[in-house]
Amino acid sequence: MKQHVAPFGDGTVVLRLVEERDLETILAWRNRDDARVWFKSSDKIAFDAHLAWYERYRQKEDDFFFLVEANGQPVGQCGIYDIDNGSAEVGRFLVAPEMAGKGYIGRSCAEIVRFGTQFLKLPYLFLEVMEKNTKAIRLYTRQGFVEEARSGGLIRMGLGRDRAL
Repeated sequence: MKQHVAPFGDGTVVLRLVEERDLETILAWRNRDDARVWFKSSDKIAFDAHLAWYERYRQKEDDFFFLVEANGQPVGQCGIYDIDNGSAEVGRFLVAPEMAGKGYIGRSCAEIVRFGTQFLKLPYLFLEVMEKNTKAIRLYTRQGFVEEARSGGLIRMGLGRDRAL
């Protein structure tokens, strides 16, 4: 069963665990043509498949998926997952289309790094990003991630504890 995580944030954004009531909103964001292209699986997802994913997610202890809120309104999503042996992957970053360009994803990335390094005490975080996603690469670089490898159109970026704190 998933560990409870109290909402947290930086005063502008608050990250809270995704709940079933959020599924329609985040699926609408994810299924947009301009968003799907940045995911490894770019197919549109049906709601019943999304709901089935959510039920499996709820049972995982190594996966935390957050809704990002600002002023009490949903503005994006992010996650930290595959937590194992002192490391975890961060990702699933997506902003609500009407909230793009307001810095919410940068702030949520900083908060997920803080959550991983300070709350979960992980010494190493990593992510994968498509080589063509230059905007995301710039954001991750600003958060301290450095390129580690390239393969199949993806860049793996890592962040060690010494750079995260």
